[in-house]
Amino acid sequence: MKIAGIDKDVLRDFYEFEVDPKVWEEFKSRRNGALLGEGIARDQQMSTRYVWEPGEEFAMADFGGLTLYMAGTFKPKDPTLTSVIITGDVFLQEVNDRRGVTNQILVRIAHRDDTQRVSSAIDKLDAPVKLHTESMQTAMDGAISDLDDLLRYVGHVIVVVAIVILVGLANATSMSVRDRVREVGVLRSLGFRRRGVVSLIAGESLVLAMFGGLLGCVGAWVGLRIADIHIAVGSYAFPVAVTIPIALAAVAAAAAVGLIGGLPAGIRASRREITDSLRSVD
Repeated sequence: MKIAGIDKDVLRDFYEFEVDPKVWEEFKSRRNGALLGEGIARDQQMSTRYVWEPGEEFAMADFGGLTLYMAGTFKPKDPTLTSVIITGDVFLQEVNDRRGVTNQILVRIAHRDDTQRVSSAIDKLDAPVKLHTESMQTAMDGAISDLDDLLRYVGHVIVVVAIVILVGLANATSMSVRDRVREVGVLRSLGFRRRGVVSLIAGESLVLAMFGGLLGCVGAWVGLRIADIHIAVGSYAFPVAVTIPIALAAVAAAAAVGLIGGLPAGIRASRREITDSLRSVD
């Protein structure tokens, strides 16, 4: 979710969208009037977290307690605006004590072939700060590229964490088996084959790992529901959530780690420690 402050008088010169005429007039007449993209209005999680009703004010706790007046919703032609809340630029600047300060200025050109020429002319203007002008498509491509880099980095971190967990689990399982040498010996004396002992040890590791993975998914789901984390790419706002496919994949990965970590310990127990365990039983 993204809140954008835009000059209400020129808003329709930049964006094409459908909005009820009465809603539009209410939006323009209210200092803190806001229009919600239809994607936000339909989002059940958002509606639960922020109770917004047409004609009422609502507070955005995640945005410094910003209070907006819900004039209504709008249906944009550009799908990237469905997750955006639009309000007045002057109001948003004053609330943040940054009157006259803006993060982004949109310029509409007469023809797309003039993009490079107009961008160069703007960058050469004598301004208090250094200007950087680029097309919206270039900005979106750059944001997506940054997101890809972030996901690639996160993927590497996940691999390293998985290796550490695998080594730790294998070591913990091995220590557990060494502490239960007598139990393994009793099982062998009762007629359990090596394959059975390996299956029991690996199965125990598998069940514990799956339970841990499931518990981690539940904890992540609760934490994300409370934090309401989103990743913004341009005007898009992607919610970070634990879905059923992700939970199944996480539990499956935990099961694989448990099996791989517990199997070597089971094999070592059946091959190396059985003799000592049988002697201790005798």
